[in-house]
Amino acid sequence: MKYDEFTELVKNRLADVCGPEFSVGVYEALKNNSVTHKGLCIREQGSNISPTIYMDEFYTDYCDGRGIEDIVNDILRVYSENRLCPDFETDRFADPGWVKERLFYKLINARQNICLLQQVPSHPVMDLAMVYGVYMGEHRGAFSSVLVRNEHMDMWGMKEEEIREKAIENTPKLMPVEICTMGEMLSASSIELEIPEETIPMYVMTNRMRLHGASTMLYGDILPDFARNIGTDLYIIPSSVHELILLPDDGRGDPAMLKDMISEVNDTHVDREEILSYSLYRYSMDTGKIDMAVAENGRTFSADISTDISIAPKKVASA
Repeated sequence: MKYDEFTELVKNRLADVCGPEFSVGVYEALKNNSVTHKGLCIREQGSNISPTIYMDEFYTDYCDGRGIEDIVNDILRVYSENRLCPDFETDRFADPGWVKERLFYKLINARQNICLLQQVPSHPVMDLAMVYGVYMGEHRGAFSSVLVRNEHMDMWGMKEEEIREKAIENTPKLMPVEICTMGEMLSASSIELEIPEETIPMYVMTNRMRLHGASTMLYGDILPDFARNIGTDLYIIPSSVHELILLPDDGRGDPAMLKDMISEVNDTHVDREEILSYSLYRYSMDTGKIDMAVAENGRTFSADISTDISIAPKKVASA
């Protein structure tokens, strides 16, 4: 049975089990880097909350021999656990004042999200794009949020600039930064890997939720203070949308080699949906800016770490 046939079969079976008080529909979600996931929405009459349950893993289970009835029961269990979220205050979502205090931003790849960026307010940051979310609370330890779309701006009567300003103010508070050495991270993950002392020290920068941690790259004084403390400029390796690797620029790192390493790791170890960029970035203490360390097509870009996240493209002479 093909994937679409499987999804339709499960949808019809769920509709039979849930009865007329519920509606069950198929929803295709456009995710990061143009990845799409097909899921089922189960909505109770009178409710404006309809969690989407994605079918990918269930289809894999079906192909491995799991029965449809068992899968339907499991989906109902997942729905039951997630249907009610006490902190999910949907009625307040239409209130601009309430929303403003919960706006945050995250960074995604601009080129890989062309379709998504037509549907949401955004702001360019080098080869990336800043997009926005509304923090809706936590449920069962999960960070719940809603992606800000163009229609939401109309509903709130807000412009992208106003949303950006509040998101830049709120994000470090909602998602505080966390920096540790690579060794500390591996130890916390119970991964046994000895790193020789002569190896260039590496640091992992993310946020305490380990969710969309690449946004910490633009947190006000974080990079300036960290670079000043270790006494060097910094290479910034985009490990994923969730974390960055900071590498002291002490003369031992080869930018071209580091960029090739980023490409190899993205292509072999990072899920497509979690790739942030194929670029290598560099923070300069002298300029206070983040630059693309290796030019692409004769151009590179820099970003000021400031309240307005100003972007300064510049032409680079070809070698």
